[in-house]
Amino acid sequence: MNKKRLAAIEKEVSRVISKALFGEIKNPKLKKAMISITSVKITDDLKFADLFFSIMPVAGTTINTKEVLEGLNEIKGFLRKRVSEELALRYTPDLRMKLDDTIEHAIKISQLLDSLKG
Repeated sequence: MNKKRLAAIEKEVSRVISKALFGEIKNPKLKKAMISITSVKITDDLKFADLFFSIMPVAGTTINTKEVLEGLNEIKGFLRKRVSEELALRYTPDLRMKLDDTIEHAIKISQLLDSLKG
């Protein structure tokens, strides 16, 4: 598939899912955290979409990332349906949820560097 078309589809899938996560999801496992999509990677045949999520705790709470990832997997059928309704694609890709921990890793590295300075 054309790389530009695939990138445009990835962007639109990200938009649709972000919109659904922000306003339509009522799963209590997901209300404890601030969830954002960091990237979407779709296979060339449009059969699978890997969604990478960043999870940050809501003020004053602690989060269980396993529980949040479980909550995301519970709603992936709903999210796939929303993608199908919003985008005119021959195939609606099967969604695979993945945790993107690069932000947490960057924070740890930053704290280590700060501790070396001090």
